Amino acid sequence: MNAQTKIDTGTMTSKGQILIPKAMRDAAGLVPGQPYKVMVNEAGQVVVAPLGFGPEDAAERGRRIRAGLLAIAGKYPNPDGMSTDEYMRELRGDYEP
Repeated sequence: MNAQTKIDTGTMTSKGQILIPKAMRDAAGLVPGQPYKVMVNEAGQVVVAPLGFGPEDAAERGRRIRAGLLAIAGKYPNPDGMSTDEYMRELRGDYEP
């Protein structure tokens, strides 16, 4: 378990909003406009963390990528022996990104 280095207190508003002190936002890597996740850990504590940075997020992202690759595997055979560049020219025409 992570050792607590600082404790701040506050009061929740009537709308259920709380203020996370800047020092704690910085320590957690939370930045304005960035998505975040809120969860309750095994100890019953509420945890706020940036979305997409935990090991469980990496594992889920890997699972989705593998599922996507398996979904298209074998759908695009290469009987003509065309290279990737040739396929892209066929799909895009004369367009070059």
